[in-house]
Parts: sequence; C-alpha cells; structure tokens
Amino acid sequence: MKKIKLNYKSSKYFGFFGFFGFGGFGYFVNHNVSNLFLFCFFSFFSYFIMGKLAKEMPDERFIENSAKARSKALTISLLALFVVGFCSSYSFIPKEVIVLISVIGWVATILTYAFLFCYYEKH
Repeated sequence: MKKIKLNYKSSKYFGFFGFFGFGGFGYFVNHNVSNLFLFCFFSFFSYFIMGKLAKEMPDERFIENSAKARSKALTISLLALFVVGFCSSYSFIPKEVIVLISVIGWVATILTYAFLFCYYEKH
C-alpha cells in the first residue's frame, strides 16, 4: 500500500473550501437546520494561514509551538462542548441555537489554533 504524503503544494488550495461556508446563509432562506452545518467549512480558511508554515521542516521549536497552540485551542472546544451540553438539557432552547454553538465552537477551535500557531512561530 502506497502512503500518500500531503505536502504544501497540494494542500495550499484547501483554503478555498472555506468559501463553501457561505452556503450556510441559505438557512435564512429555507430554514433548513442542516444548512447551518455548512458554516463548518469556514475552518478551511486556516489552510491559508498554515500553508506558509507547512513549508518548514518540523524541529523542536515547531513541535513546542504546536503543542502550546493546541492546549489553548482546546479550551475553546471544551467550552463549546459544555455550552452545547448545558443548552441541550433545556427544552426551551431551539435546536438551531445548539447547532450554531457547535459550529462556532468547531470553527473557532481550528482558526484559533492556526492563528496562535502562526503567532508563536513569528514571536
């Protein structure tokens, strides 16, 4: 079995998948809750940020900065998970709010990791 290695040249265009996230605004036209999940595509915009850093060879500083960025981004996902669990226990909160909170948590986690990792690499 041949192992496929994802390199910078093939992954730099993944950021354009982020534009599919604008399809989530279709919810406001047809009120279909599944359209809200299209907002998750906004997390692909992190490839524009991470693409420049992917050219570098990972060293000790690279791994350390990645770990610091992951630990801070994890708090956002844990907070979003807590809020989703808390809101779902109440029947008066609509399911659209729960879906939006989970989507915002997903996108915020990925983009926060990308921004923090880029910041740590520059400073």
